[in-house]
Amino acid sequence: MTSQTLKLLIIVVCMILLWFGIHGIRTGRVREEGNEIIDRDKSPAQFKLTVGIYIGLGSAGILYALVFL
Repeated sequence: MTSQTLKLLIIVVCMILLWFGIHGIRTGRVREEGNEIIDRDKSPAQFKLTVGIYIGLGSAGILYALVFL
């Protein structure tokens, strides 16, 4: 796999992660491992953690692909 292909693949996957995080903030529901849906009202700490992981990993992955690859 060439460097450009790898960079594109990482960016696409990270954009999907960012979309999950942003969609969760907008709707108040986020999907977690195993298709479990977490509502903001029922479990706010777990909701914030999951959204933070999605947005954090998405951002970090894009930065990694742009800077180091």
